[in-house]
Amino acid sequence: MDFICIHQNCRDHGGAPRRCTYQRLEGSDCFEAGAIGRFERERELFKEALDSLGSFYSHPATVVFMLTRFPDDYDNPGVYTRSGNTALYFDRGWCFCESSWAMLTKISFLLVDLGQATGDETAYLGNFGSDALVSTCAAGRKAPALPDAFEAELHSKSFTNGKDDRPRVAELYRWAFAQRFESAEQLVYAGLEWGDEEFRQVAAVLTSVALPSLQVLGLARNRVGDEGAAALAEALRAPGALPSLQVLSLDENLVGDEGAAALAEALRAPGALPSLQVLGLAKNRVEDEGAAALAEALRAPGALPSLQVLGLARNRVGDEGAAALRAAWAAGGHPVRGEAEVPRLGAIPRGVFL
Repeated sequence: MDFICIHQNCRDHGGAPRRCTYQRLEGSDCFEAGAIGRFERERELFKEALDSLGSFYSHPATVVFMLTRFPDDYDNPGVYTRSGNTALYFDRGWCFCESSWAMLTKISFLLVDLGQATGDETAYLGNFGSDALVSTCAAGRKAPALPDAFEAELHSKSFTNGKDDRPRVAELYRWAFAQRFESAEQLVYAGLEWGDEEFRQVAAVLTSVALPSLQVLGLARNRVGDEGAAALAEALRAPGALPSLQVLSLDENLVGDEGAAALAEALRAPGALPSLQVLGLAKNRVEDEGAAALAEALRAPGALPSLQVLGLARNRVGDEGAAALRAAWAAGGHPVRGEAEVPRLGAIPRGVFL
């Protein structure tokens, strides 16, 4: 869409437009065949649009459709005439950048890889069944890349005009990265099959940029274990980290006692997560040792002043761990509830859910 909506280098030497763009000559401001490329006003508009692309692709309310696969008859010269950059989608510099923008903070069903479409889909969302486009085309989501890591990977990507575009793309990504995370109110990276390495990348993001407005961090239904939980814990204990965070969901992962203990150590740090109301650790691998560590965190003076729900249903907590949690929570005058009472909607009752 951006290619056809902003002015390209398509004006010949007389200023008339043509269907294809002219190639810029290496080391020169000139174009092949004496073309002028764009009028001066078009050049100004192009730059203005280019500087806004990061906001467009990364915005939490835009849908990004990725055309990651060439048509089946793409190699037929009688059907398609190739020109410019013919690299595959994720090897193309601009496509790599645009998809990376879309993977920063956007919820997953707003990122659709049409290269995975079968042609049998009948609706975009539907009931998220097999006939829904977002079900068959949910993009293989990468963890957000730090600007330095993105720039390093950019050197392996193909550009039609790499000399000018590569540093420009790196700068635009850096700007959009800061803009999007600094204004984010929720980050939902759920159901992506991410493991410890992806969680380390998320933790690096949390420690590299201010997130003053973040209220929800959804990391449920992944495959993170103790190492990933420890990396996340290190980010959470940083002074002043996530001051507005109300919900942290790690439900349905692979976190065991070591991960729970690391999280507990972070949560009891002075001033850690002052606004946290809900900590979800249901359906993990926490046993008595991890439960006892969390109980000690609950007892720490001044720790988690806003906590209302600690979800530990369907873990491996036995009588000893349950007793420690019950005593620690009840010491603050709060009830302990069963799994059936876990709140779904509306007001959140205080409690630890076992």
